[in-house]
Amino acid sequence: MLSRKLLALLLPGAVYAAVIPSPAAAADSSVPMDFTGDGIVNAFDLVCAAQSGADTAQLQQIQDFLLRRPCSQPDNGYTLKWSDEFDGDQLDMNKWSYELGNWKLDANGNYITGGWGNNEQQFYTDKNSSVSGGVLTIAARHENWSDPVQGSYEYTSARLSTQHKFSTCGGRIEVRARCDSGKSLWPAIWMLPEDSVYGGWAASGEIDIMEGWGSTPDKICGTIHFGDVWPNNTYLTNDFTFSDGDSTENWHTYSIEWDKNEMRWFVDDKLYSTQSDWYSVNHAYPAPFDQNFYVILNLAVGGQFDGIDGIYADPATFAAGEKHFDIDYVRVFDKSGAALTPTPQTSLSLDSYIEGAAASLANKDGCSVMHIDNVGSLEYGAMGLLLAREVHAGETWNLSFDAASTADRDMIVTAEDSAYNRYLDKTVSLTSQPQHFSFDVTFAADMSADVKFQLGNIGNAASAGVHDVTLSNIKWTKNN
Repeated sequence: MLSRKLLALLLPGAVYAAVIPSPAAAADSSVPMDFTGDGIVNAFDLVCAAQSGADTAQLQQIQDFLLRRPCSQPDNGYTLKWSDEFDGDQLDMNKWSYELGNWKLDANGNYITGGWGNNEQQFYTDKNSSVSGGVLTIAARHENWSDPVQGSYEYTSARLSTQHKFSTCGGRIEVRARCDSGKSLWPAIWMLPEDSVYGGWAASGEIDIMEGWGSTPDKICGTIHFGDVWPNNTYLTNDFTFSDGDSTENWHTYSIEWDKNEMRWFVDDKLYSTQSDWYSVNHAYPAPFDQNFYVILNLAVGGQFDGIDGIYADPATFAAGEKHFDIDYVRVFDKSGAALTPTPQTSLSLDSYIEGAAASLANKDGCSVMHIDNVGSLEYGAMGLLLAREVHAGETWNLSFDAASTADRDMIVTAEDSAYNRYLDKTVSLTSQPQHFSFDVTFAADMSADVKFQLGNIGNAASAGVHDVTLSNIKWTKNN
């Protein structure tokens, strides 16, 4: 009879076979693993090792090998593009960044809402993750945490992303992970657009590879968000339910295969969801999922997904201590001969800012249209924005665009830093005939600059009545 320890190792959902090139491959380890000598390390080797009296170190190494290595590389012509195996003893900061705090901020770091838009209760820190034994661990803790700006919190955790360091368009994204269970825990493996070329969330899309409910660890879901800017967005989702006795507490491989016209979700290579009916308003299919997306790993606490009353964390979950979300690896594959590339944008999409005016902005393929019923009293009461353009001291950038208005009026075009200092300040007159404009702007310091198309109460605009302003072929490029 197998020992209780060995039975515990043979958990449902574990990967029990890993092909090695030859029996000699196991000799690279400090202890042998291929006990049957067949060139494959699998559950039979674990049983054989136990029956032959292998010590705890040998059993543990075979277990770790089985839990951490997939049976094979993905088929269908996928080739490895990027990965993190979490070897070593610290996070590779060339691949990952910490996203900190509890507040959701805009591209300039300005407050939008608390709780990351979901009533989440944790404060994300750079102290709640560790790398050891080939595994990244994100730890959620019930502890007091105070921040001079964002206030005091009772829970901490970590959120990591590859933004500005790695992103991909299409392919296979595969993550092997496990997570402790408990009410109000919310593990997530997901993706956001590197550049929101179709507008703010969720017009530019969101891909959720795996989200789990701590209170019901026997299931997870895979989701895409798309459509239009909140609150006019929508989503498609499906659940995966584990077999009896299995759950997210055990190691599983969560993956998506992302083609031009279809996205597929898998758990341990079992297909459970296929989606293809997405859109981004005013843009051609397959927008928004035709752009580069980056990877996010986090463990939230409380909030609308699994919090008490959709808000509160359950302190009882942490009665025995911190809770862990463990990630063995993240691997991204391209599909050979069918790799996707982002759809080129003929015109940059704009964010909008409306204050005291009656106006709305619609981004379309090739242009952005500001519909104005009333300009209000402020010059900046209606604006189209290119937010958070990273520039450096001494650089000269060129802003070019075409513009027309159904009513003759003026528009102010600026490039500003966070203190509203203007490095570009031009007033242009618009008519029903499209005109081309091009301006160079040089920056004296490193900064995050905002380009603004101001369409409020400027010149005779108050008497223009209802009108539309169309901005097309918007480009922001650095001069050589």
